[in-house]
Amino acid sequence: MAASGSAPTARRRRVTKDPEERREELLDVALQLCRTHGYEAMNVAQITEAAQVAKGTFYHYFATKDAMLEQLVRRFGDALFDHLSDAAVAGSGADRIRSLMVAASQYKLNQADITYASFLYADGNVALRHRLFATWRERARQMLFPAIRDGAADGSLSMVDAEAATDIVLLLWFEAADHLWLRALATTAVDDFVTVMLNGATAISQAQERILGVTEGTFSVPLGTHGIELTRQLYRMIDRSHS
Repeated sequence: MAASGSAPTARRRRVTKDPEERREELLDVALQLCRTHGYEAMNVAQITEAAQVAKGTFYHYFATKDAMLEQLVRRFGDALFDHLSDAAVAGSGADRIRSLMVAASQYKLNQADITYASFLYADGNVALRHRLFATWRERARQMLFPAIRDGAADGSLSMVDAEAATDIVLLLWFEAADHLWLRALATTAVDDFVTVMLNGATAISQAQERILGVTEGTFSVPLGTHGIELTRQLYRMIDRSHS
């Protein structure tokens, strides 16, 4: 029994966090490890050690490492579309589409998270990629169609049917872009990879401009030196993950 007046023995207090806050913290830690180690090299033990939690805590939120990264990719997509929904709110239909494309490019460059692309295009993730694209295509439609419809009405865009034009642009954004990625992945040198990506992005932009009846260059968003360097990094990351 402790003597009278003595200080009570200090006890370690377990820090409890809101479940959503803990999940987000684990995703943040995992993303940082993906950036520094690469997805294939990263493991659950590294995540739990960096987050200072037990493995049981990780598996409480994520069934597997792949399930965790799927949530990471979904979070990136949700954040991107939340960002885009605030970007195209004013101006003509053509102005709003241009704002969407500039905002998407800037967001991706500022995030600099090439980890997501390397994971989505890794072997075995075709079904996941298609599931995510189906969700993202619907969110893109919700923003794109009103801009195309209004652009047809205000004269800044020219097409026969706004809904059909929206369908075709979405095919360019998703299916055509998907084929572009696969073609780029077949290259065996970083310069070839960058060339395929840049030329393909230009071709998709040109096709979109023709479908929407605007002057060439209206929707082009230069990648810049930073974007080109990120594309080079992406090649090296994907190359390593398939080696």
